[in-house]
Amino acid sequence: MKILFILDYTTFRENIFDVAKEASTYADAIWFRIKNIDTVDILYLSTRLRNDLPSSHLILSERPDIAQIAGFNGVHLGSNSIPTHTIKKAFPDLELGYSAHSINEIEEIEADYYTLSPIFYTKKEYEVDPLGPVNVSFVGKRIYALGGISINNVAELFNRGFYGIAGISFFKDLNVLSRKIKSC
Repeated sequence: MKILFILDYTTFRENIFDVAKEASTYADAIWFRIKNIDTVDILYLSTRLRNDLPSSHLILSERPDIAQIAGFNGVHLGSNSIPTHTIKKAFPDLELGYSAHSINEIEEIEADYYTLSPIFYTKKEYEVDPLGPVNVSFVGKRIYALGGISINNVAELFNRGFYGIAGISFFKDLNVLSRKIKSC
């Protein structure tokens, strides 16, 4: 299984670059999730992140234009984004990720990879109805399990067809998680 670490700007703001450097040691890809700030700031932070991590697989939220300018490998979209086929046509060299919340959504939306969430309970400001450790092997697409994943429950995802795991909160356990995943 692969690890997609979500480098959330709101969560790691002051330590964003230190966290990114540490995460790059264990994560196969880093999704820089940054929202609701000025375009110029997103461009600056993305460019600095690419300069700090020249060999890391980097993905940016929502902004394919900035992802391409900053030299990122991909862009991650959601249900409120510009349609994935439009982005793929305009930015064919970018890997395209999509945040899904059901298997049906994955089957209907065309992307290179998907996050499926929430798998386990995660604390939010709104009610969360976890999907549980579902079997996705029949879907035949690259799907990362997201939501409430920890060293205590990651084994429940093995042999269910997930390409990997994604998350923010497991940062403090990335080294242990990495070893656990690689040993299975």
